[in-house]
Amino acid sequence: MNTKQWPRSTTIRVPVGTAVNVTCGPPKAFYCRMSGPSGEVSRHKGQCWVYVKSVGSHHQDVWTCWSVTAESAAEVQYTLRLHAYREVLCKQPSSSCLEGAITEVGFDETTTEVRVFCNVRESNATAVGTGDSIAVGPDDNFRSKYCRITLPRDTKILSLAYGRGTSRYSYHGTAYNDCGVSFAKPLRRSEIGRWKCMNAMSDDRVYGGFVVVVPPNSTKATIRTTHKEPCIPPLTVTASRSVMVPKGNTFHVECSVHSEIDYCWLRHPNGTAIPVTVPDRTTDDFRNRIGTRYRYTGEGLSFGQCYVAIDDASTSDTGAWLCALGLRDDRREMYGTVDITVSESVIAARQEELYATEGSLVTLGCDTVEKQPIAYCRFLTPRLFGFAVDEKSDARSPPRYAYSGQGLTAGHCGLAIDGVEDSDYGNWTCAVKILDSSGSEEVSTTVILRKPEGFTMIQIIGIVLCGTMISIMSLFFANHLITNPSAKTRKKIEKLEMQLEAGEQGRRVGGRRAQTSTRVIRTQPGLSKQGSVPRRI
Repeated sequence: MNTKQWPRSTTIRVPVGTAVNVTCGPPKAFYCRMSGPSGEVSRHKGQCWVYVKSVGSHHQDVWTCWSVTAESAAEVQYTLRLHAYREVLCKQPSSSCLEGAITEVGFDETTTEVRVFCNVRESNATAVGTGDSIAVGPDDNFRSKYCRITLPRDTKILSLAYGRGTSRYSYHGTAYNDCGVSFAKPLRRSEIGRWKCMNAMSDDRVYGGFVVVVPPNSTKATIRTTHKEPCIPPLTVTASRSVMVPKGNTFHVECSVHSEIDYCWLRHPNGTAIPVTVPDRTTDDFRNRIGTRYRYTGEGLSFGQCYVAIDDASTSDTGAWLCALGLRDDRREMYGTVDITVSESVIAARQEELYATEGSLVTLGCDTVEKQPIAYCRFLTPRLFGFAVDEKSDARSPPRYAYSGQGLTAGHCGLAIDGVEDSDYGNWTCAVKILDSSGSEEVSTTVILRKPEGFTMIQIIGIVLCGTMISIMSLFFANHLITNPSAKTRKKIEKLEMQLEAGEQGRRVGGRRAQTSTRVIRTQPGLSKQGSVPRRI
């Protein structure tokens, strides 16, 4: 009788928190013994199975069983890999977000290849058999628009689809909703770490998350117990650069980490905490709005992004903004800071006040805050003499004056003064016209050039440093003379020591003589009834 051979190795995918019968080996087995990743042991008649009331991370990994059937003369070993994934349901069901959408994020492997995936399916879709897993049948109304997978450390970004791949990376999927990649073993060093899988669906939402791929001999359980991830760098928060924004405009505070997060929040420079907890992407932008001024602009918490746009910037927003990201895996928070400077105008002086001595070279000017290009750059001197400058080599500027900056298209309006004169001291006006389709007007700011009076701060610091160096050198020289005197100085010291020693000995001898001498005191006649009788003292 030709019977189908039961596969020696299978994989099942189960949502976290659900109940499941974990079965292993052929269904017509006479008896079974079975062990799980956390030490579960089962011995009974028939097919191997264990009932799990609620699937958790400790159930995830390889289950092993041994069975005997009518076709086998001895026990046969079978393995089953259980992959637990999270169900992500739409929080705002609508025509653009189908109710019951489930994201399946993870990786599995066979003896020859590794697969990384972020598949999406509907909970009410018709399931079709695909061997050792469950997928979704074709659905014209709910399908993947694009599949983007990023390798660890952002070394490469793959855009995959059915029939499209590279020499090493191939598309892996069995349904229109799947997004996955498969590649051959052994793993390369660049493939070990945190992969980012993004599956953009027809409901205008992006599903997916991060997948940690480890070498075959390492499991998530061993990583947790040893607190080491081979070849995987520690998580760090990436924050946006410091920005300067004009008053009334919109600015962005963006922090991200290569791990899924459950929540994030911001701290305003004044100490106010701003929660960012509902970043669902929908076609209605109003749902992304956290408050009257704050809007979430990232791709989702599943991608570790805490991106917030803040409207109507005011000077009170100037300072360090803190963003806190709550990691989903280990329940800790990570932090980043973004420095924001809000300017009263669309331009800002490079230095509002600066000092220069006569005859020196000094540079002053103003730049556009958001680096908008400018049509012209002009200055008005303290003596009310005006002129324009630019980066062109044939531009004719007044003597001693030249353009300084990276060009008008970069929004730079700078002036270099070669040989400062007395007429240059005072209030300078820096004026520009921003190139804007709306036809913006000229804007200007004031820069003050002053003559140093007395000692400048730099001179004071220099004097203090020079005095300190002289004191240190004097102490060093004196110590050197004492510890290492010259031959002539040594002779003088020895002669002086001999003279001091001789004087000390003379004083000692004189003292002993004074103690042994006799002193006679005579009294005046008539003062004593016994007469003048000498007394020895």
